[in-house]
Amino acid sequence: MGKTGAMVSDNSAKFDDRSHAGAALGMKLATTLPAGQYTVLGLLRGGVPIAYEVAQALGARLGVLAVRKLGVPTNPELAFGAIAQYSTLSGRFINAEVHHRALQYYGHDELISVENGAHADLLALAHAFKAYTPEIAGQSVILCDDGIATGATMKACLELVDQLKPQSVIVASPVIAAEAFTELAPQVQGLTELLTPRQFSAVGAFYKDFSQIDQDHVLKLLGSKS
Repeated sequence: MGKTGAMVSDNSAKFDDRSHAGAALGMKLATTLPAGQYTVLGLLRGGVPIAYEVAQALGARLGVLAVRKLGVPTNPELAFGAIAQYSTLSGRFINAEVHHRALQYYGHDELISVENGAHADLLALAHAFKAYTPEIAGQSVILCDDGIATGATMKACLELVDQLKPQSVIVASPVIAAEAFTELAPQVQGLTELLTPRQFSAVGAFYKDFSQIDQDHVLKLLGSKS
């Protein structure tokens, strides 16, 4: 399956909210993907409203994947890596360049503390949603997030999903930074987006409403699709 999506440099375009973005992404996928059975996994938590709309558009199974970014201590939005959990399996990705700089500035103990805290949060998140982790061996899987900036979070998810032996993996997100798009494309069978800005400050900048998604809202979406 070929890569899809065109580079877009205009970062002034915004989505109303995640549901709006997910519906538009779902329409694009529904009109470009071959007919078939898909399993859509939303990255907890912000990726789930995206995945819900995509699953609706494709008539697909919906599940979730627990993931936590490893943020630099004084700038949590800057990821030096990410960790992911699905059932009993885990995945981990470290951005060597950012990690090296953070290690020099903050020290080993500080970064280990960040990772330990993130791991505890990850296990709690995975446990809360363990009922929504369908078998994906031999399946066509679509991984959805609300935006991809550095790609660290998605790379951890790909490292994990690869262990589960799916037939194919597609990454889909309303907005993907141009550099992340280039890095992710060779790692998957498909990469679909609506915007690929070259100037990328934060995912939230592309949404009019980028409110945090709470656990109850995620469970409601999952319950309505089951």
